[in-house]
Amino acid sequence: MSVSINFDHVVKRYKEVTVIPDLSLQVKEGEFFTLLGPSGCGKTTLLRMVAGFNSIEGGTISFDSQVINDIAPAKRNIGMVFQNYAVFPHMSVRKNVEFGLKNRKIPKDEIKKRVDEILETVRIAEYAERLPERLSGGQQQRVALARAIVIKPNLLLMDEPLSNLDAKLRIEMRNAIKQIQNEVGITTIYVTHDQEEAMAVSDRIAVMNLGVIQHVSTPKSIYQRPNNLFVANFIGHSNTLKAKADISGRKLVFENGYALQYDGFADDAADGEVKVSVRPEEFIIRKEDEPGVPATVKSSIFLGLMTTYFVELFSGETVEITDVSSISSIIPNGTKVSLDFESEKINIFMPDGTRSLTKGVQNDAYA
Repeated sequence: MSVSINFDHVVKRYKEVTVIPDLSLQVKEGEFFTLLGPSGCGKTTLLRMVAGFNSIEGGTISFDSQVINDIAPAKRNIGMVFQNYAVFPHMSVRKNVEFGLKNRKIPKDEIKKRVDEILETVRIAEYAERLPERLSGGQQQRVALARAIVIKPNLLLMDEPLSNLDAKLRIEMRNAIKQIQNEVGITTIYVTHDQEEAMAVSDRIAVMNLGVIQHVSTPKSIYQRPNNLFVANFIGHSNTLKAKADISGRKLVFENGYALQYDGFADDAADGEVKVSVRPEEFIIRKEDEPGVPATVKSSIFLGLMTTYFVELFSGETVEITDVSSISSIIPNGTKVSLDFESEKINIFMPDGTRSLTKGVQNDAYA
């Protein structure tokens, strides 16, 4: 049976250093929830607090309505999958998966039934009698996943489980993990620093920085309407430009004087300077004499379907633009162009980047 998890004003300190100052969050029952952030942001520390491997210096963590702060790790009924697989090299796949069930004194017939079922679920039944050394990295990770799930935990914790795999195998395994989680229906907390991975597997994502949650929402919402400039720059790539907001005129006025019609102002937006976040695919490249921000193409990278351009603005800044590849030609280096914007997609922020001024931001983080 899965559980919901409630973090209520959680604090984590190491002596005089506060890693997580005051964190509140709720994970829904059966949800695939990802903690995403740069190295050192506190995501693995928080995961280890849930598992019982790290102490809690303040606040509470609850499974459903039961506070688990002082419950021993072995009694929390948690399955864990680690970065390094942690499979036993001297045991076959079957014996690895059986291990937790034997420790729980499950009857032999029940063990065989459950192990057979889970090996089918994670698609490694044909390797049941192999030793781990004869398995690929992805297959070993499936063994680790099967071992974590077969005990029927209330919660599955996954700490950077794909970081040791090559790029192609990571994509294959992330799809498999999401499919298996859907089939099993277990509440899952997943830790990663890989934005694309988080977008691919998650029902919801919490973006963390310096122990503080910056934004909690669905992948689509976080990508399209980030809560602040840190989130905009961390989820995917974003270019940042300066402009002035003209609320009554419904315009963004850029430094060269180009006025972009803009209907996305939040209710609390005011006239004055703003930061404009523009993802590479949100630029429109026009001819030099058309309205827009003046720029010069410096270089390009052909990537098949898309071409990436590095373009220098009149102000000296360089922006990255992704454009659908043309069948005829790539824009030559040195070409002067004019940049326009897909106004319904771009986001604007306070001058210090701490808060979005764009309507439509959805944030489940506690205020």
